Amino acid sequence: MEPGFENVRIHSYGYDSDWGKGEVSVLNVHDFGRALLGDIQNSPHIQQSVDAYILAKQDPNTQSLAHRFHSIFFLATPHRGADGAQFLNNLIRVFALHGSKAYIKDIKPDSVALQVINDAFRHVYQSLQLWSFFEGVQTNLGFGHVFIVEKDSAILGLPGERVQHLNADHRNVCKFDSPTDSDYLTLRNAFLSTINNSEQNLLASRRSGHRNQMKALSQYLGVPERPEGDLASVTDKQIEGSCQWMTNSLDFIDWRESPGSSLMLFWLSGKPATGKSVAAGHVIKHLEQCNSDCSYYFFKRGDTEKSRISEMLRSLAYQMAFIDPRIRKELLSMQSEGESFDKDDERMIWRTIFLTRIFRTEARQPHFWVIDALDECRGYSSLFQMLSKVEKKFPLRVFVTSRSLDSIERLFAQEKIPVYTERITTENSLNDIRLFLEANTHFLPADGEAARQELVDQILAKSNGCFLWAALVLKELETTHSDEQIRETLRDVPTEMDELYHHILDGMAEVHRNKELAKAILRWTVCAARPLTTEELKEALRLDIGETLPRLDKTIESVCGNLVHIDSKSRVQVVHLTVRAFLFSEELESEFAINRPTVHSRLAEICLKYLLSDEMKSLRRHRKGSLAQRPVKRSLFAEYATQYFSEHIARSSSSIDTQLILLDKFLKTNVLTWIELIARGENIYFLYQSAKNLKAYLKRRAKYRSPLGKEVQAVEAWSDDLIHIIAAFGKCLLSSPTSIHFLIPPVCPPGSILHKSFKDYPRNIEVVGISGQDWDDRLSCITFPEDQALSIACRDSQFAVGLSSGVIMLYDDTTCQESGALNHGLPVRFLEFANINPLLASSSGRKIVKLWNAITGTLVWTVDIYAIPLSLSFNEDDSILMMAATSNHIERWNVLDGSHLGIRPFWDPEDEQAGYKRPPWQAQFSSELNILAIGYRQRPITLWDLEDNSLLGQLSKSTTSLPLEPRIAALVVNPNPEINLLAVSYQDGELVIYDPWSQQQQASVNASAQILAASPDGKTLATENGCGTIQLYDFETLRLIYSITTEDHYIRALAFASNSLRFFNIGGSHCNIWEPSVLVRRVEPEDNYSEPCSDDAPNIAQVASSKLWDDSLTITAIVDHHSGDFVFCGRENGSVVVFDTKTGKPMQELYWQSKDIAVSLLDWNHQESVLASTDASGRFTARKVAREISGLWQVSEPLINDRADHAIRQILLSPNGKQLLVSTTLAEYLYSIEKKPIQQRLVRVDPTSRQTSKKWINHPSDQAHLLQFEGRVARIFSWSSLEELSAANGISLGIDDIELPLTEFLSSSQGQNVCARFSAPRDRRSSPQLRLWTSSRLHPKTDLVSSQANYVQLAAEIKAVVGIHKTLFLFLDHNGWVCSVGIEGTGVQKSYTKHFFIPYGWHSGGDLIFRCTSRGAVVLARRDEIAVFHRGLDFEENVVLEIGKKKSRALK
Repeated sequence: MEPGFENVRIHSYGYDSDWGKGEVSVLNVHDFGRALLGDIQNSPHIQQSVDAYILAKQDPNTQSLAHRFHSIFFLATPHRGADGAQFLNNLIRVFALHGSKAYIKDIKPDSVALQVINDAFRHVYQSLQLWSFFEGVQTNLGFGHVFIVEKDSAILGLPGERVQHLNADHRNVCKFDSPTDSDYLTLRNAFLSTINNSEQNLLASRRSGHRNQMKALSQYLGVPERPEGDLASVTDKQIEGSCQWMTNSLDFIDWRESPGSSLMLFWLSGKPATGKSVAAGHVIKHLEQCNSDCSYYFFKRGDTEKSRISEMLRSLAYQMAFIDPRIRKELLSMQSEGESFDKDDERMIWRTIFLTRIFRTEARQPHFWVIDALDECRGYSSLFQMLSKVEKKFPLRVFVTSRSLDSIERLFAQEKIPVYTERITTENSLNDIRLFLEANTHFLPADGEAARQELVDQILAKSNGCFLWAALVLKELETTHSDEQIRETLRDVPTEMDELYHHILDGMAEVHRNKELAKAILRWTVCAARPLTTEELKEALRLDIGETLPRLDKTIESVCGNLVHIDSKSRVQVVHLTVRAFLFSEELESEFAINRPTVHSRLAEICLKYLLSDEMKSLRRHRKGSLAQRPVKRSLFAEYATQYFSEHIARSSSSIDTQLILLDKFLKTNVLTWIELIARGENIYFLYQSAKNLKAYLKRRAKYRSPLGKEVQAVEAWSDDLIHIIAAFGKCLLSSPTSIHFLIPPVCPPGSILHKSFKDYPRNIEVVGISGQDWDDRLSCITFPEDQALSIACRDSQFAVGLSSGVIMLYDDTTCQESGALNHGLPVRFLEFANINPLLASSSGRKIVKLWNAITGTLVWTVDIYAIPLSLSFNEDDSILMMAATSNHIERWNVLDGSHLGIRPFWDPEDEQAGYKRPPWQAQFSSELNILAIGYRQRPITLWDLEDNSLLGQLSKSTTSLPLEPRIAALVVNPNPEINLLAVSYQDGELVIYDPWSQQQQASVNASAQILAASPDGKTLATENGCGTIQLYDFETLRLIYSITTEDHYIRALAFASNSLRFFNIGGSHCNIWEPSVLVRRVEPEDNYSEPCSDDAPNIAQVASSKLWDDSLTITAIVDHHSGDFVFCGRENGSVVVFDTKTGKPMQELYWQSKDIAVSLLDWNHQESVLASTDASGRFTARKVAREISGLWQVSEPLINDRADHAIRQILLSPNGKQLLVSTTLAEYLYSIEKKPIQQRLVRVDPTSRQTSKKWINHPSDQAHLLQFEGRVARIFSWSSLEELSAANGISLGIDDIELPLTEFLSSSQGQNVCARFSAPRDRRSSPQLRLWTSSRLHPKTDLVSSQANYVQLAAEIKAVVGIHKTLFLFLDHNGWVCSVGIEGTGVQKSYTKHFFIPYGWHSGGDLIFRCTSRGAVVLARRDEIAVFHRGLDFEENVVLEIGKKKSRALK
């Protein structure tokens, strides 16, 4: 094969052009083009001449194929015909033996066929690379020599066309004697040029796709980039040849090449400053050179972003996705499915990202992790617990460096992790130090190589194997100029690191003019939340000490005695972490010593002064057009100040008031610009973190100041508001950061500080009708009409509710939207999600246990049971499903096939002695601790070891010798294995925390708890007292942190969401979703040097009350009054009420449709002032409703009052208000509304209508007609008789390809077009559709009408239809934006408009009821109230519609 053609597949095609054959041929050039196109399209390898390309471009069925054409090569092609064609045609006629050939006519000069082809090609060639070759030798015809295709005809003459000649006649332009033939080489080189260009374009496209995917994952995971800068920082220090002892060791080679797919660790330990990080960098480079998949992480104490396990895990996941397309696909799937996780919760990250996704992929080769300075990470013990659970089939190799700590060694043994160990010896270090010195002593004033070698030996002898000591001494020697100075320096320099640091600081103190600069550099370098770049540090120093330093990068090391350096990413860092510890030491007596709380106060003050500067002032924005703000040039310090100012506040001195005063001023002025900048950075995690930090600061400050000051109250209010803003508006804020200035404040609760401070934007959007004054901690409420919620379970991105009807409802954990339903068949009393896999177990109580795939909704298996279950649980790796039963045994099933694995008994020790076994009262599994906690009546809690099926011990509440224990109400085991606690509530009211291993009480409180639930992170314990009061406690201390009183006096169960920031309660026919801000807690200080919280400061629980919703008043239907000032609302209790849209409040109860039967539909006619209504029983009425001058509404007796025999789908009043159409599942009824007796007529019965979606509207073009959409056809009926006027088969709509049901059918107010939406929320196989038709074309004589617009992309964005306003189709998208698209006119809209958004909790869960009034106000029913959005449509942001694609892109 020719070089360069390795990735090329060659196909051949030919047609019979032998004019010498006798047969007649009717085939022309167009036929040959069709044949070529067909062969290409039907090729099993491709499945996708000029005419073939044109045909592909013109045929909608082959347009995708046309896009795959890259180049066309023309070899002596007669684009303008050939003079020989006419001669050949005459020759064929002369010799009668030859049949006529149609294709010859097509290639005659100026033939019609060639003109058509050439004209069409000029319009479609632009994306092609064209090559034209013309013949350079005349063809011998026997009676003369001619050019068959002249040069002018062989060249198209189009821009970009490449033209070359071939040294051959027409017969031989593609025939070659050998690979050295000049014409062959010419064509081969042209092909190679095209191949190279195509490959480069493909690689560029793939690189672009890879970049876009990684950018999406960067935002999703909260990881800005791979830590290549950290790697460069350590590899830059490495000298060639050093660290070879590491990768050449036999243990390392065994570890690297170890067979099998199990986890293997390598632990490199050593003293501080002995080159562990450099060795880690060497290992990374070595693995990369071996073409291994390698991800890495460097921990750094004091760096907020580099000291947490959660940050490391997210970075490793990002890097693994960068390397492996399978892993990248899994994580992108998580993002597209909206699966959320707490970025600070390492256990949740480990479970949701690694255990359930990454470790489930098929690894092509072992993946290596290199983790440096593990001992610099807080809570590193959790990593060992995680690694012990790595899937055995995933080949993971982990290389770890740290100091030699007994605690790490114990963790390896405790978690039974196989590990290779290597310790950096003095010999290892000395060899590497020698290489380093020999490479860097050439600039020292040594006389000759021998003297230089002697100098190296002296430094080496004093280094004690400390790499850092040798490097710092070498830096000091750089400033010497004579042998005497060298000897003096080596004599005076201390050999211990602390003494050396003292020596350096003393030298810095002697340079008086640089002391303040050195202090400032050190405090910013040592105390910054992350390393500053040199440009950021310049700005920080200018704000701090008022000095401008244009050459900071040249002077910083000398000013600070080489204690700081600039890495390859231009970041300023200390040369080693021991410098930080030395400067923080309380024993250090130096003017350069750093007092952390004081320094953090100063850094907080600098950041706040910047945030209060003119650069951060809010700018007024236009009300129309793009909401995007014009770019503002800001300081290079802006990013750091906006993201990390709160970190310094959290660590600052509580006794200093300056930062509190500045903070209060900032929150009153520029806070919205700060929020906007955070949103522009596409990482609102910093808002969460700021809220946590402000809460921590206030809590600690309570030791020194009263929490009642106005500044403190303002900061407390803002910390709460930030958390609620993220929950309610997070997605909208990211898509439109400027909305924080004018769209968000008006829709916040009136009592929120954001609303009170910034609601007065001129002619702002206004929201009325919602009575709540403060943030509602109840995010949403899901109701189950005529059903009872019996059980609930949560895991990862889902929660499930088991109902008394036997149905299991599945919901998205983030949006609370229904994602599926499973039919268990019997009341579902137990639900349990698997730990890792997407499995859900359900049980009815005595008869069956079922296992489901919670993603696909398929039933995996069913088993019969005969014992009464107490609880279900999966074991740690999801291989076994366990059930604890009242018959004192555990039943076990194989998860794969449901096979029974036997019964394991358990018992109360006292019963064993007595000879009988009492039934247990409670039982709770802990797969994390591998125990079962069992509660017997008036007996201690029994702990059972699941591993060896043995008694572990007992937990006794009584401290006396009393024989009976209080009765147990509930118990729960903490799911966090690091906490190892168990909570038990007793009927005497006491709630007790036990340590199951020591079997001792840890804490107790009187709580009267009847129900318990623990958050997945183990921090929070939720209780319910049997009277509707839910309380949240700190699990370890039982400190009350939150209490809320609900209207539910019967709560059956509590459960936490997987992110621990949300919890659920079920009871009766409800499932409430709660998200109190108190759950967003700062885990602990970011370093161990922060000022402690006050022991004297009281911990006051946050007390809240839930708004009492009257379910009987829930709004079930809305229709708007023609004036736009009122809406009529039907309620659950059967009443119909009129609301004032100016205030959003009910004005008057008009009438009762049916007592205690929900109103289902309403319709209004303004000409006759008739209001029609139906209820769930099938009863429908029509009444006259009019408003008097006094403001009261008068309602007539029913003009129609009847009941349908079948469920009513729709009611519709005629334009003149004289008729009422009632459409049911089986029949259509037409009623005349007159003062005389009502005439009823059963007009049409359709036995197939139950299976079809059917909608009616008044015909926009003819008020005497009705328009019906049913199935795939439209029908026209007469209002006077309901006679069908269209043909028997109806009017075909040209939508046979749509398989989804019709959900909405609307007409624009001007009547030019009608609009239909087709969707099915649970059908993921088909894409929703939004189609438009011209209404005037829908008339009785029409047989077929094609849609004039098809908005596939837009239809996928629609969550709910709002209605029609003038020429706009209004809808709510999945992110909560109220949007519109124009549906008048004959063209296809190229964009749609985003107007404003609705708080998340208002549109999460349940069916949404919207209406748009004639004045453009949007009305949303929210339980027993309405929310009315005024002037919301005035705000506009265009979003480009990419026709034919499903994704949208907002203009920014």
